[in-house]
Amino acid sequence: MQSNQRSGGAPHPGLVAQKRPDALGRNITHWVKPGDVETPRERKVLQAKEQRNRIQHTTARDPKVEKQIQEMTDRHKQFEEEARKQRRTYGSGPQVPKPGMIMRVYAKGKVNVGGMLAKIKEIAEDGKTAICELTSGKTYPMPLDQLQFAKSYLDSSD
Repeated sequence: MQSNQRSGGAPHPGLVAQKRPDALGRNITHWVKPGDVETPRERKVLQAKEQRNRIQHTTARDPKVEKQIQEMTDRHKQFEEEARKQRRTYGSGPQVPKPGMIMRVYAKGKVNVGGMLAKIKEIAEDGKTAICELTSGKTYPMPLDQLQFAKSYLDSSD
């Protein structure tokens, strides 16, 4: 009679036992190569991290794009400064925006606009819409209920 029991060794020579918890927390023995200590998931995460870092460091931006980014950054800093001065002038802020005021946009249905600073160019004839210039330099009509008086985070202790 043959026994199917194996003596406690590795299924293949050169493999090492590694205990890995399963979904219920029980330790399951996996046989791995001695240098292979990461799980397949950990290996994928490390490879993706290396790939992201490699792309970041080798990518050179177009000078035109760099200029646009710099303009947006400068415009945003200018809006922040104006918002700080505006906060000192108006206090907690008027209910109806006026042209030239800095407002914070909470636009529904627009991507990447939530919480962005905008300068009021003019109020439309209907009285419910404001024409706003965003920090990107683009001008959009926004409903007044989606705009809030910009309370500068630099001056929030007032």
